[in-house]
Amino acid sequence: MIIATILVLILPVLLSVAMFTLAERTVMASMQRRYGPNVSGIGGLLQPFWDGLKLGVKEPILPDSSSAGAFAASPMISFVLSQVAWAGICISDASFQGLVLMAISSLAVYGVMLAGWASNSKYAFLGCLRSVALMVSYELSLGAALLSIGLFVTDGTGMKCLNFSEMPNTPQYAMLPLCLIFLVCILAETKRVPFDLPEAEAELVAGYNVEYSSLGFALFFIAEYANMAVMSAIASVYFLGGFSALKITALFFAFVWTRGTLPRYRYDSFMRLGWKAFLPLTLAFFALHASIAL
Repeated sequence: MIIATILVLILPVLLSVAMFTLAERTVMASMQRRYGPNVSGIGGLLQPFWDGLKLGVKEPILPDSSSAGAFAASPMISFVLSQVAWAGICISDASFQGLVLMAISSLAVYGVMLAGWASNSKYAFLGCLRSVALMVSYELSLGAALLSIGLFVTDGTGMKCLNFSEMPNTPQYAMLPLCLIFLVCILAETKRVPFDLPEAEAELVAGYNVEYSSLGFALFFIAEYANMAVMSAIASVYFLGGFSALKITALFFAFVWTRGTLPRYRYDSFMRLGWKAFLPLTLAFFALHASIAL
């Protein structure tokens, strides 16, 4: 029974990740006026499955100087946390649901940090330092934005909450500035363009996961796209009027459109944006909403 429940939760996420990768490659090809996946299956429909098979049959490589246990554990940590976060969206109904999801999201830092440290490579280590700094910086603004929403939401007992089922009652007009900040923050949280400097190939050769191959790389890859789905679901619930697959798809398209449109930020630029712009703004909105709601 437990195995069946796990499969019911994991398989839709894995299929969604597969379709997301296909959609991203197709949309990017259209934006750049070139061919996308069009060989395997109708419209390249089978391409993600062949990519997964290719990664699965590759030989896993363990660098001689790496810490073997931590090196193997870090991709599993990232993968498991991404699946737990999605399960928290689907099955949890606690009044502190939003805080639980943010706590799980913050734990993803450890998988990234452990991967860069355990690889014992200067490129992977620099990539993990950038990743951790980026994720911690923007998680503060994400948390402050969610707390601001919680000030306007109450459960059946009159207590303040962040339960998904209560979110459609949130005054959406009051949340528009926070929505814009939140959407930028989830780009940074998932390390997507223009905040993909932790994985910048030009100077870091793919960042914290540069030493990973085979299933280790695949788990990091799945975790990244699953986290994109989780963050899109959170944004659709808290700022767009409720959970909807169509809204999640639209937000994912925004991820891809941003990737194909904007250049990469410099490291000092995105750190300045997080600490000197978004964090003071979200704290100011929290103080304003607290003065109104309490």
